[in-house]
Amino acid sequence: MALSFSTTKDDNTISSTHDQVLGSIDKNASLTAGICGKPTGYIETPCEEQTFKKYTAEQAQAYTQGRALNYPKLYDLIVHHHASTGGKFGVIFDVGCGPGNSTMPLAKHFDKAYGTDTSEEMIRTAKELNTEARNNKPHPSNNIEFLVGRAEDMVLLAGGVENKVDLLTAGAAAHWFDMTAFWISAAKLVKPGGTVALWPGPGALFCHPSTPNAGLVQKILSRLEHEWLGPYEMPGNRISRGYYADLLLPWNTSPPVDSFPEDDFIRLEWDHDGRISSGNEFFLGNQCLTLDRLVKSYETISLMARWKLANPELVGTEDDVLVKTAKELRQVIGQDELVVGVGCALLLFKRR
Repeated sequence: MALSFSTTKDDNTISSTHDQVLGSIDKNASLTAGICGKPTGYIETPCEEQTFKKYTAEQAQAYTQGRALNYPKLYDLIVHHHASTGGKFGVIFDVGCGPGNSTMPLAKHFDKAYGTDTSEEMIRTAKELNTEARNNKPHPSNNIEFLVGRAEDMVLLAGGVENKVDLLTAGAAAHWFDMTAFWISAAKLVKPGGTVALWPGPGALFCHPSTPNAGLVQKILSRLEHEWLGPYEMPGNRISRGYYADLLLPWNTSPPVDSFPEDDFIRLEWDHDGRISSGNEFFLGNQCLTLDRLVKSYETISLMARWKLANPELVGTEDDVLVKTAKELRQVIGQDELVVGVGCALLLFKRR
C-alpha cells in the first residue's frame, strides 16, 4: 500500500517503509511516496526546448554567472538516499547539465561522471569551469567527461553500454525532455539498484519575509513573472513551475516502463509558493542579491530570452520589463539588495 503524508514544524516523528531514507530528510518537507504521488495532468512536453540549445558563448557565460548557485543540502540528500537504498558509487550521469553546476559537486562522490547537454556552448563552458576548478586547487572533479547530446540518447552517449550508471540526475532540465523516450533510455542505462533523481528549475523567486515591504516586493516580482513574462511561457515552463506535479512518470507512459517501481517512488517538496517550511531559511538557501544580480538571474530564464526576441526595441530601455522591475523594487525597499529564495521539489526513483 502506498503512503502519503506531510510533516510540519511541530511534527518530528515520521514512520514509513522508507525509514532508511527518511533519516536524512528534513522533517519539514512535504513527502509523498508511491501511488499517492501520481500527478493529475501527465503533461507531455510537445517539443524540445531550443532557447538554451542555441546559446552563444557569451550567453552561456551570462547564464553561468546568473545561476552561480550551489545546493549542498539537496545534493547531500540525493547522495544519502542513493547510498541508503543500496546504490553504488561507480558512475553518475547528469543529463541537461548546462555549465555543470550540479555535475561538479555530485561527481566527487563517484569514480566516473558524465555531464551532457544539447548546447555546445554550455558544454564548452562546463569544460572550462571544471578545468579552472582543477587548476585552482586539488579538486575531485577531474573524473568528469562533458558531452554534447540529448538526454533521450543517453545510452549512445555512454558508449552504447547498458546497465552502466549508478545515479542518473537531471536538474532544471527534465521538463524539456521527451519523457517517454527518457524513461525507456533510463531503464537501459541505469543499473538495477541504481537511482534516478529529478528536480525542477529555480522557478519563481519569492521574497523573504525579512525584506522591507515584503508583501509589495512579492507583488512586483509576481507581476514580472506572470503578467509580463507569462505570455512567453511554454509547456515545459509550466511543468517546472508546478514542481513537477505534471511530469510524465515511468508507470504512466504508454506502455509503462516497469523498471522503476511506483512503490519505491518518493517525492519531496519544500517552500511551496514561497511558504518557508522550516525556520527562517529556504531549503535551498536564502539568497541576498543586489538588484543588478537579481536582473542577471532573471536574464538566464527562457521566458526572458523569448521576451527579448519578441521585443528587441525595448531591451535596455526604460520600457524593458527588468529595468522597470528593478526601478520599482529600489523605490519600495529603499536599498539596493533584497533576500529571496525558491521552492524546491525532488523526485526519487529506484531501478528494479
